[in-house]
Amino acid sequence: MYELTERVCVVLVTYNRQKCLRKVLEGIKEQTHAVERIFIFDNASSDDTSNFLREAGFAIASDRDGLAKKALRHDKLCYRNNENLGGAGGFANAIDMAKEFDEDYLWIMDDDVYPEPDCLAKLLIKLRETQALAAIPSRNDENYQDLVCLDIDFSDFKKFWTWWRKKPAQYPLKKDHYFVKDMPFEGPLLKKELVKKVGIPDQGFFIEYDDSDYAQRILKYSKIVYVTNAILHRQLAKKTATIAQKRVPYSWRMYYAIRNNIIFDRRYGKNWAVRNLSPRLLLVQTLLISVRDRHVKQNMPLILKAYHDGMREKMGKRIDPNY
Repeated sequence: MYELTERVCVVLVTYNRQKCLRKVLEGIKEQTHAVERIFIFDNASSDDTSNFLREAGFAIASDRDGLAKKALRHDKLCYRNNENLGGAGGFANAIDMAKEFDEDYLWIMDDDVYPEPDCLAKLLIKLRETQALAAIPSRNDENYQDLVCLDIDFSDFKKFWTWWRKKPAQYPLKKDHYFVKDMPFEGPLLKKELVKKVGIPDQGFFIEYDDSDYAQRILKYSKIVYVTNAILHRQLAKKTATIAQKRVPYSWRMYYAIRNNIIFDRRYGKNWAVRNLSPRLLLVQTLLISVRDRHVKQNMPLILKAYHDGMREKMGKRIDPNY
């Protein structure tokens, strides 16, 4: 059995999920390998998150100089941002701040997860065994089945949705670890020296694809190891929606899914067809689905804006979440 001496900083992004935040903090506290520091990036929550964190002993700062000073005296820190930067902006800024702390590893997560007590220890052990600099936990439980992405096909232009490009491991999972080509920001453990090489996530995605983009950048420097028995639960995981439930007008989230899918293909596509024809196929498919579901009037402006913004790589918050 390994003696674990690694110093780990949890990097957690939250927005208006105080109940979930309480749960994940309980899970972090119960780790068999104790973390050195917890750093929370509050994405301008409008609920009672700030009061809860103060009562829980967190030192709260609203500027970087103040955060740096508090970091010298406190191991429970919160940076309170003055606007919601989306998940991508939250993780980009949180990681940028956390990489200046003294710890050797950053354990990155959203506010709606919950790690089993031995999750961190198992991630650390597997990093030692494989000599990788990045590890991700399994999110498998009774409510969710993980997609263990063994490869991404950036050559076939007909696979115009990113999830069609992914080659998944077959279930039941038979190995104790897999080397993967994608990761979510739900529990990855990264060596800080890796973060300093890769840089911070691209906050221009706003939501979605910032983690997949970051994974592609990590792979230039290190393998990413999926640890089958290191379990982290998704608190809000739900069963798959029915077809009837899915056939509703597109929301603001679909704008970012389409736009960022196109940007991802254009960044990493290995040929002209993937970078240029795949986005056009995506445009046609989403329009045809809108015709089928009788939502053309509501969907078309969103689809066209997502397509044009994606092709021109116009990033950032381009549609309000209240769309």
